[in-house]
Amino acid sequence: MENQSDIILIAIVMAIAAVIAFFRIAFSRDRHGGRSTTKVEHEKALQTAKVDHVIDGDTVIVSSSYQKYRIRLDSIDCPEDGQHWGDIAKYGLIKLVGGRDIRFEEHGQDKHGRTIATIYVQDGFSDKWINVNARMVTLGHAWVMRRFYKHLTKERQNELNRLERWAKTKKVGLWNTPNPIPPWKWRNNSEES
Repeated sequence: MENQSDIILIAIVMAIAAVIAFFRIAFSRDRHGGRSTTKVEHEKALQTAKVDHVIDGDTVIVSSSYQKYRIRLDSIDCPEDGQHWGDIAKYGLIKLVGGRDIRFEEHGQDKHGRTIATIYVQDGFSDKWINVNARMVTLGHAWVMRRFYKHLTKERQNELNRLERWAKTKKVGLWNTPNPIPPWKWRNNSEES
């Protein structure tokens, strides 16, 4: 009799452990509102599209399901058109995503009605998806916009900061030029002129 109650107790504990394991695997924290989403819902959150046009180093137009989106790359800022390094940053983004199929993770809209998103493109040598926003920082084409990245996980914020420090230290891209001017300062000076 005692063995039978031990077996039942073990079965109950194993069932509880299985339920806990299921929920840990099935649910992850959503990065936007703190609500939980399943892995399937998270995969659906990554929309697919094709890049039609690169406007500048941090803005693209994409087509998806008979819709066009103007996407502003989230949490980064590239030199503007007419600003030193602006054309090079645009060309860098063209090389990464021009005419390619992408996935994007939407983070909302900005005051200009553009979709704010993290863009991913598939690496040509593997099945790995590359975070284009982070790659633009690594290549020295962009500043991290710390004022606008609070919605990202701490891990992603730290990664962007680390990549920017690395690019500055190694003098990659615009960091190899004398006194690079952040685009937000350049825009303010242009508006005052």
